[in-house]
Amino acid sequence: MEIQYSSSDYPDFLQTIAGAIGGRVNNNFLLVPHKYGRGYGWAESLPNGISVLVSDMLLNVDLYMNREPSARQFYVLQFNESSSESDEVNNRYPQLPPNQFDMNQQIVLLTNSFMSSRFFVPAHVQVKSIKIIFERRHLLDFISNDVFDELMSNYFSELVKNRTVEPIDAEYRAMIDELLLEKIEHPLRSVYIANRVMLLLERFVIKFMNKMQLKPEIQKLSDGEVTRLMKVEALLVKDYSTPPPTIEKLSKLSAMSPTKLKRDFKSMYGLPIYEYFQKNRMMHAKKLLTGSNISIKEAGMMVGYTNLGHFAAAFRKEFGMLPSEMIESPDMLIDFEAKAV
Repeated sequence: MEIQYSSSDYPDFLQTIAGAIGGRVNNNFLLVPHKYGRGYGWAESLPNGISVLVSDMLLNVDLYMNREPSARQFYVLQFNESSSESDEVNNRYPQLPPNQFDMNQQIVLLTNSFMSSRFFVPAHVQVKSIKIIFERRHLLDFISNDVFDELMSNYFSELVKNRTVEPIDAEYRAMIDELLLEKIEHPLRSVYIANRVMLLLERFVIKFMNKMQLKPEIQKLSDGEVTRLMKVEALLVKDYSTPPPTIEKLSKLSAMSPTKLKRDFKSMYGLPIYEYFQKNRMMHAKKLLTGSNISIKEAGMMVGYTNLGHFAAAFRKEFGMLPSEMIESPDMLIDFEAKAV
């Protein structure tokens, strides 16, 4: 299936997708027809001019989306997480031409409206995605014009020359999970969405600026090494109810020596392997406690703790409060999440 589009408005783009798969959009919400797979997508145009598309879909056909260049300048920041039902789905990203991107990746990607871009979504791969259309003015609240120009120049230079992309890490994943919902029920829905979107934009800018300072170290990683490290990260965060994979197992998966794996993983994700696992595990525990009616004991068991005291201590070490305190006042975590950006 192939979709051509040039829209800068995601509610309008959602209508284009619906037309291609025979679906119907109601209140900017699309449910994928069974004929083409499963999943959903919803769009929101925010009062500040930012447009957002949130989707969680698994299609039974390959999908190509071709975005044509636009005379109007805007940027698209997207977060894509994928999981395949088949081990036979190949990661073809390194072989794709410069303007084509494989959505079978755990990546953060920025494109601009002057680029013609081709996005590939493989069949039988569940892709969870958040796409944000924004303009220059939306970033000028926290960076200057000169910094913005330098940021964009460096980013697109790296993207074209080296296909450098940002991996989704623990902090990104926590923010993404707050938007990646089929339905957001909040008394100030637009404000809630806008707040999460701006946190994602801010984190992207800060992470890339920090990355530029470590450019010589980051450039040592080849495309193949980056892909293998992404597979290691995906395995680490796959199941928290059991102990994390051993370094030996992760080393075999990445085809790297244990020493190189530990060094390169920290270079790419900012934390040693098991510290990264623990941060993600606690983030997942927080999500369980704030997003469902399960008990603290149940949440602890779901992230691999049989001792409630040990779980509470680990939670307090990560968030500065006990699980019981967080449940009583979940808004106390807002400051922590803002500082994480």
